[in-house]
Amino acid sequence: MQRAIRIPSLILLAALVLSSTSTPARAGEKSLEGEWRTSLGVVTFKAEGDNLVATFANPRTPPVKGQLKGNTATLTYREGNRRGDATIKLDDSGRSFSGTYQYGEGQRTFPPTNWNGWRPDPEAPKSATGKFAGLWLTTQGLMEIIQDGDKVTGRYARYGPVKIEGTITGRRLDFTYTWLRNGKGWFDLSKDGKSIDGAALDDGSNSWYEKKGRRADEFRRDVPLAAGKIVDGSTENLLTYSVRAPEGYKEGDKTKKWPAIVILHGSNMNGKAYVSSIAQAWPDIARDYIVIGINGEVPSDRGDDPRFNYTYVNHVGRSTYRGFPGTDRESPALVSEALDELKKTYPIKHFLVGGHSQGGFLTYSILMNSPEKIAGAFPISCGLIFQCEPTAYDNEPLRRAQRAVPLAIVHGKSDPVVDFGMSQYAAGAFGESSWPALRFFTSDDAGHRFMLLPIGEAIRWLEAQASDDPRVLVSFAEKEAKAGHYRDAIAAVRRAATLKLTGDVKQRVDKLNATINAKARPKAEALARKIKTSQDGRWIDDFLAFRDEFEFADAARRVMDAFDALRKKQDPEAQKAFNEAITAFRQGKQADGYAKYQEIVDKYYASSRYRNVKEQLRSRPK
Repeated sequence: MQRAIRIPSLILLAALVLSSTSTPARAGEKSLEGEWRTSLGVVTFKAEGDNLVATFANPRTPPVKGQLKGNTATLTYREGNRRGDATIKLDDSGRSFSGTYQYGEGQRTFPPTNWNGWRPDPEAPKSATGKFAGLWLTTQGLMEIIQDGDKVTGRYARYGPVKIEGTITGRRLDFTYTWLRNGKGWFDLSKDGKSIDGAALDDGSNSWYEKKGRRADEFRRDVPLAAGKIVDGSTENLLTYSVRAPEGYKEGDKTKKWPAIVILHGSNMNGKAYVSSIAQAWPDIARDYIVIGINGEVPSDRGDDPRFNYTYVNHVGRSTYRGFPGTDRESPALVSEALDELKKTYPIKHFLVGGHSQGGFLTYSILMNSPEKIAGAFPISCGLIFQCEPTAYDNEPLRRAQRAVPLAIVHGKSDPVVDFGMSQYAAGAFGESSWPALRFFTSDDAGHRFMLLPIGEAIRWLEAQASDDPRVLVSFAEKEAKAGHYRDAIAAVRRAATLKLTGDVKQRVDKLNATINAKARPKAEALARKIKTSQDGRWIDDFLAFRDEFEFADAARRVMDAFDALRKKQDPEAQKAFNEAITAFRQGKQADGYAKYQEIVDKYYASSRYRNVKEQLRSRPK
């Protein structure tokens, strides 16, 4: 589906005059003559002597005259202070054209807008009944067609799956689709049966859009695993994916389940490239995990090495925000459904879900809206959209499920594509929201390059934190405590305590807790006194450093309670000042915005805004 294009200059565009000195097309040459479905409505070109007359279906639009030079028409319009310029080019098939138009009025000139058109192949209905059945990779994602004689039913991935049905006449398929906005369209099957071309129109819209695709037999449903090899598959909801089983995988072995890495690709990329990269860069990970790269539902390149994009920016999921109709079927929902199916199809123990760049943004959405389906998350080189911030959720069972998932944020400090500060902000946001198992993995020189980032280290950390074996958790906690990573140790001990502890394991847990509390107690008591007696925030940075490590230690409960009470008092005023700062920035009043930030730092130091605002002040442009 595609929303109607709003074009204030439609009537003026229709009055453009095709200017050329050539004669109309000779026999055998491609011609614009005939009816076209275009992004600006239906247009009919007809030869009248040496001219072409273009008549628009819109009755308010007057016909125009002109000529075609080769495969290109140049259009101009002038009336008073209004003007228009456009160029369209007929493709080699003679069944589509593409171009741009630009409108101006007075001193204003609007940006160029695409103008595209399509028309059916007149020979298609005269052929024998075409074979449309199967999988197709189309402009609207993977499409599945079921054919019974000349009748067709099917679905395609984008915003769906969206249902279609239609009738075949020769190599022509005329169809309708059912979604929030229903519509109609057609496909013409190529003579070799390998590709389809056409266009579609939403009900109530004037703007046609392209529909085309190629056969995609490689994306078999629930494809069998192959040890040490990457194979392509697809899910019931028509997402495509690539999956690699470890060399040690044995087909038919129902006794062993494997942990699985799900990697979500960057923009205009595919999952296969990332699965291959993981196997090359971290062979130990490929040895121990099933690795799955799930592709976005929107292809950007449908070739032999297809590329894809995800949709997620309007998806609000289970947050307190309310979304637009249809956005509930964006990538977060589709990937969440795919996880359920993949776990039933393959011998998977649990999922660690990560994503790079565009896929990282999506990873946060999976974490926050489907936490019960994953055992760990590792967003890489990305940022956090507002509807995925921890404060956007108020359902307590959901919040508990979210915080039960270990989170490893990965970002290169010198990233030239997605600013490192975006992950700094995210780490701060989750840290301020009492996320027990949280680690920020960084690199000084990896930049945005996936294979140079500490991803293997992050995955191993997540696996340890997600373990269901108390001995593994306690051993990990002992190692982390010895290294001074007390937050990691406490998170592992807390998880171990939810499992069945026996004999020596329980003793080791008790010893660890005693060691951690002995380390935390003196500082906790001193900070509690400062919070009670201090009239300013000189203690706050010292407290935050303490909290980063010992927030969940038993010895920290008293100081945490005191701090939480002060935060509760300061947060409303801090939020008010923050909103005023954002308003000032939007109005271009930078000094006023930063002044409000400074007010938060000076007066509302216990607020949840303090840390990120202070970082913004520190990195303020000079």
